[in-house]
Amino acid sequence: MKLKNRHTNQWFLGLIGVLLLLIASPLLAQEDDMPEDDDIRNHPTSVFLRRAVDSTGIDELIFVDNLSGEDTRIEVYGERYTVLSNAVLFYDQARRRVMLASADGTLIEHPFVQPNLETRRIDWVVSKDGERIAWTITDDDGAGRLSTVTSVADLDGRNNRLVYEDGPTSDGSFALPLAFSRDGSQLYMDTHLDGLDNLIPLAQYIRIFALDLETGETETLPNEESQVCICGADVAEGFFVRLALASTGDRFDVYVYDLDGDVSHEIDALNLTNYIQAGDMLISNDGRYAVYGLLQINNFGTSQQSTRTIFALVDLTTMTQTALTQPITTVVRPVAWTEDNTAIIFTSPNQAGTWKIELSDGRLERIAEAAFLGTLRRS
Repeated sequence: MKLKNRHTNQWFLGLIGVLLLLIASPLLAQEDDMPEDDDIRNHPTSVFLRRAVDSTGIDELIFVDNLSGEDTRIEVYGERYTVLSNAVLFYDQARRRVMLASADGTLIEHPFVQPNLETRRIDWVVSKDGERIAWTITDDDGAGRLSTVTSVADLDGRNNRLVYEDGPTSDGSFALPLAFSRDGSQLYMDTHLDGLDNLIPLAQYIRIFALDLETGETETLPNEESQVCICGADVAEGFFVRLALASTGDRFDVYVYDLDGDVSHEIDALNLTNYIQAGDMLISNDGRYAVYGLLQINNFGTSQQSTRTIFALVDLTTMTQTALTQPITTVVRPVAWTEDNTAIIFTSPNQAGTWKIELSDGRLERIAEAAFLGTLRRS
């Protein structure tokens, strides 16, 4: 399809200091938590989220200075919170605008990522180096047909250009941006379904393709044309890691594609029973591991409904997978790899807090009462 006009341990130690402070009250910095060089250039701010803090459902963003422990709080009706280098990007449901929240309490509209009057949804992804943003505006023509327009730009607004158009479609599908390629020449996207994310609590995808940002040409990623499973996936560090239903029909094999070397591997499913959903795939920053969630739902749709989550660890060197955790009695989702990719930070859409899992023991430890979003690097 062509275009139609169309960090490091030092950071983590500082973060853990702030996370521990959030458990206690008030928020006070401890001397041991401070970086050695008390300099504005080494002045990260950790960002946390408390959901639905009152009866109206308003959220609270918490900005905590990692050096002083001082915090700034902003209340917003938001969703899709994304931490940039110097602000939090989110969609404000009350204003129906894309907003930027800063550590000093400032709240402003984003200068160029904004919906139209007929926009059904707006989605975005930021490059790993934090320098570029891609966003897709999905419009509804009033008859249920969806059209998408995808643009990319530098984070400061330079080099803003349209790169892809699709639709109108009548089957509820739209293009969803997922990630930039390592060299920045491609944008990975999914042919997504409207409403899917509201039905399934894990990130899952339909059919993933790569968009060449110069030519506008698209290419489906390996085996996606024959993919029949709405399952988890991630594209990062030169790998495409994809879940697919095993031949038994009730478990999930892992397929690993080395996009640089054109090599593929199949990893057999874990021997688990009644874990019928799989997603939230997250590849580590060094490309050594991937983690994903398996979900078991009992008594679905009744007052006795219960959920159990197990996380699986995929070793991308040995091409093996193991169960990382015992069953967890709620939905938790991976947020980030930390400690030189030997631990993972998790949050939950159902419970306030932040948890950490060490790969060495698989134990889930609660380390904060608010949900960790990320770290601002520049003021």
